[in-house]
Amino acid sequence: MFLWLLINNRTLTRDNLAKHRKVEDATCLFCVENKSCHHLFFDCAVARRCWTVVSDILGIQVGGDIVSIGQLWLSEKKYSVINMITSAVLWLIWKLRNELCF
Repeated sequence: MFLWLLINNRTLTRDNLAKHRKVEDATCLFCVENKSCHHLFFDCAVARRCWTVVSDILGIQVGGDIVSIGQLWLSEKKYSVINMITSAVLWLIWKLRNELCF
């Protein structure tokens, strides 16, 4: 469910919440830039560092954007381990953000 929300830009990041109610602080919890779904998972310094470490471990460049990760999800079972790892990294970034937020 989480991955579907992420792909469809429906996660409750501050930019999506601002569409429905007033959000006083629209900045990222990790840095001072405006927060969006793409920023949180790919552009933020914390996310970029996570993706760099994961890419180094796997020996393949991952985490550039949701499209590059999604292309591997659509491939056959060849990338099943990488798909599990990238999904877990996305989930862990989300959980870390929620721990800081709440």
